[in-house]
Amino acid sequence: MELKSGYRVPYEPWSAIERLKKDKGSALDELWENLYHQGDVDTASYASVPLLVENGCLDLVSAIEVARNREGNPDIPYELQEKYFSALKSVIENVPKDLESLKAYYVIHASLHNQMELARVLDFISIEEVLNEIE
Repeated sequence: MELKSGYRVPYEPWSAIERLKKDKGSALDELWENLYHQGDVDTASYASVPLLVENGCLDLVSAIEVARNREGNPDIPYELQEKYFSALKSVIENVPKDLESLKAYYVIHASLHNQMELARVLDFISIEEVLNEIE
């Protein structure tokens, strides 16, 4: 299967995912740029989710999951569905400790329980901005 980026052009994410171990910043920049383009996702995004979960990139995973349910984005191809949803379920089984990962955890949790409006709201909010407002 040819994998496509959020730009709807061919994209192989594997080298960027491998670079997460050595140069997380630039690798994440590349992955965000290609796997999630202004709310657009495609097959490379879905195929990457299991390895992104494994590497703790839950913020990107939650953005992909919210975007998956937006109009105009393709369905997950059948051959990717089992690994994709297994990866999301594994996130729910292990509650993260840091705020950004915890926010992503709740976005994924809401989405897996068909609460897409809540998932979109959680994905949209900035923890820092909310904390500044209530302090």
